[in-house]
Amino acid sequence: MKRLVLLGAGHAHLLVLRAFAQSPPPDTELLLITPSRWQYYSGMLPGWMAGDYHMEQCRIEVAPQVAAAGGELILDSAVELDAGQSRITLASGRMVDYDWLSIDIGSSTNLGPLNGYAGQLLSVKPIDEFQGRWRRFVDNSSASGAGHLVVVGGGAAGVELAMAAANVVNHSQEGGGRVSLIAGDSGPVPGFNARLRRLATKKLERRGVTVIKQKAITRDGELTLADGTPLKSNAVIAATGAQAAPFLAQSGLSVDGEGFVRVNACHRSESHPQVFAVGDACSRIDGALNRSGVHAVRAGPVLADNLRAALAGLPPRPFRPRRYSLYLLACGDQTAIGSYGPLTFSGRWVWRLKDRIDRKFIEGFSAR
Repeated sequence: MKRLVLLGAGHAHLLVLRAFAQSPPPDTELLLITPSRWQYYSGMLPGWMAGDYHMEQCRIEVAPQVAAAGGELILDSAVELDAGQSRITLASGRMVDYDWLSIDIGSSTNLGPLNGYAGQLLSVKPIDEFQGRWRRFVDNSSASGAGHLVVVGGGAAGVELAMAAANVVNHSQEGGGRVSLIAGDSGPVPGFNARLRRLATKKLERRGVTVIKQKAITRDGELTLADGTPLKSNAVIAATGAQAAPFLAQSGLSVDGEGFVRVNACHRSESHPQVFAVGDACSRIDGALNRSGVHAVRAGPVLADNLRAALAGLPPRPFRPRRYSLYLLACGDQTAIGSYGPLTFSGRWVWRLKDRIDRKFIEGFSAR
């Protein structure tokens, strides 16, 4: 009997579990290792902050998914991986050996220039910790006012979080507070088409968010803009990109310059063919994917097929992303902005579309 270890309960691994529940691979011992009994759906986080959802609507309980697939759930965190010995060391000290390994542990927030910030820092990842910090911020804002909340990071996540936060900050007390978005030199949502970027910038302004097209650093415990202007803030939300788990770089696996596992088009490790990696934890050698939940979800069924093939001694198949992906940005007021290739659209109907897609994903795991 072969042992397959799923390290992490990311979106792709949840889809692997669903596939295995319908048709378990024969002669396989299945283990899933994750530190939390919940997997939070990042696409609904801004909606939760804006008051559109309860947290219970934005998360999936992991244990029933593992049980349905006939596996064992280990609630623990990996602290060391020895790819040469095919062994994982957990925070509890337990060691887990594997024949096949799939890594879907996501990433943490790359705090980078925010290291040393002395104020209240709300790092978006991990989400289970962020939601607790955000609740405390909201409670304090209700009592004493929100003051100035700064969101650092001009990508899609930062833009959505800034607009969602405006719901709380602008109405936390009489006169409200204010929200600023430090979007970097390129401005909000770089990498998207020009029309979406214009719509996002205008919407941020209408939502009362001040957009600062500069980078920021921390100096003497305070935020400072690139031009030297100090930026007083009561709290900072860090949406500053992905940082790989430190143990990956010491694992013996081939990793890129940032410590993410290098994989081929089949999401198989470049250096260790018995290891697969998906989502934020990996870096495609062909450069075909950016780090997006859209790709992680679509890679899930292919990963399930490839793990099944590997266990049977068959070759895997590549995951080929679609030419265009649908991106939907929630604006915090039950409207949204969307893009699909060269097309851009906005309005309440776009938010309703996003709401339907997000709810459908969660509901797909709720019947376990």
